Amino acid sequence: MRCTPSACADADAFAAFALACARQGADLLLCHPDPGHAESGAANVSPSAQFPGAPDSPHVHTAMPPGWTVWPGDEGEGPCCLVGIGPREELCLGDPASGPHHQNHEPGPHTDAALASFLGFSPPGDGRATARGRHDAPIPWQPARADHDIALGFLAYTYGLPRFGIRSAKPRVLPHALLRRYHGMARWNPANGALTLSVHPDAPADLAARCARLLADAPAPAAFTAPSGRAAFTTPSNYAVLPPSPTFVVPTGCIALQPSLDRAGYTAGVREVLRRIRAGDNYQCNLSTRFGLHAPGLDPAALSLHLWRTRPAPFHGLFRVGERHVVSASPERFLRVDAPGGGPARVLSQPIKGTLAFGPGTQHPAWHSGLPGLLAATPKERAELSMIVDLVRNDISADCAYGSVAVARHCATFRVGGAASGLVQMYSDVTGTLRPDRTCLDLLLSAFPGGSVTGCPKRRTLEIIEAGEPHSREVYCGSLLAMADARAMDASIAIRTGWHDAATGRFEHCAGSGIVVDSDPESEYEETWAKGANFREVCA
Repeated sequence: MRCTPSACADADAFAAFALACARQGADLLLCHPDPGHAESGAANVSPSAQFPGAPDSPHVHTAMPPGWTVWPGDEGEGPCCLVGIGPREELCLGDPASGPHHQNHEPGPHTDAALASFLGFSPPGDGRATARGRHDAPIPWQPARADHDIALGFLAYTYGLPRFGIRSAKPRVLPHALLRRYHGMARWNPANGALTLSVHPDAPADLAARCARLLADAPAPAAFTAPSGRAAFTTPSNYAVLPPSPTFVVPTGCIALQPSLDRAGYTAGVREVLRRIRAGDNYQCNLSTRFGLHAPGLDPAALSLHLWRTRPAPFHGLFRVGERHVVSASPERFLRVDAPGGGPARVLSQPIKGTLAFGPGTQHPAWHSGLPGLLAATPKERAELSMIVDLVRNDISADCAYGSVAVARHCATFRVGGAASGLVQMYSDVTGTLRPDRTCLDLLLSAFPGGSVTGCPKRRTLEIIEAGEPHSREVYCGSLLAMADARAMDASIAIRTGWHDAATGRFEHCAGSGIVVDSDPESEYEETWAKGANFREVCA
């Protein structure tokens, strides 16, 4: 189905449709390229011209990264929103609800093999460059031919710990990994307004009609036709324009829960990390705390769509896990792989390090054009990113062609969040070419968990995090992902991410900051507090 392009109306119609689907159990991955919020193109500004002592190199301020970009075969490119409707296959690993003796409780080679089997890939290597030889035969690719073949899901941060010899006993409520394929997959392309529904042959016969009825309640009129090979998905003849459904109502009686590390506890944790850095244990560490609300009336589907409309970010997501929902509004891409035209598979990672908050109550009460340069000119923030870029280069090199890994737009900036308040973030593009004998899953597991939310060296830093944080990170700092085939994937870093439990009414979310040798404990806490604003300001 396709709708007449009209950006504002189409966004409203899609939001209403996605909300209705999510309230009936659908999973969402939502990009948000917002022309009214993100700068168009890139501007080169010399930080040293504005800030004496800054590095004398061009600073690139870009539009917000475009977000989820995953297409089966060679259908097209560009950011998109995906709605997974009616799971037909599911792989859930290490779900605490299955009990402590569940055979897939602890991640390891058997769970890696289960992921590969679910995705239809050959068994993955063990994440080391020696797992398979550099001259092994290429894997025979089988590109996905339809959206309903795409798998959506997440890997929790906890999935990566056993790979580094860490056995965490901290209580969890979410599984280590979740992957699903669906009876129907709706895709919305914000560039041209196209909304399509791909239906699996085994789907219920009335799936397209049920989706059409949901779409009929959207607030903008549209006529839809199905592309060749797709199921027909048209609005009923009695279509009527209705007022948009309420997207989000703050539940009454919300009560803030005690964070796992309050200001005193967090700053003490930063000082302990600094002690370890000075002792030579590591040289960067991401320390987090967990915030929470008692919010029994919270509607996680409405919260997700509300954040998508009001807090722009490239990688929004919503996943239902039993009585719980994972809600993510992440600005950071972990790994993207695509192979345009059937050519070599390109790898892109966009690690973020360096943050500057603006808005009421911050040091910078309003957005102005000098803020990106101010961030890019800060030696401490540049050092944070440079360390992580070096780590990411190492993480992806085992699965990329020799000599193909490179870095572009080092220390570029973009802004994310609302118009009145938000964050300026700094990032780099780390690129490579996937080896023909490797799959997206090989790459994902080799680099997991992402370096920007751990630190370096990774193994030792993971141990320090496990000892210093009293909470389990759950899916926070893991990865939400969409995988079409062995060389088509997009995956986020699951920051700005929380989860709601309908049974207990608790909504919990984490935030953290990267600590290096010249970090100030109070400043790191303020950065962590600012990163939690999405959920704190909307839900409280």
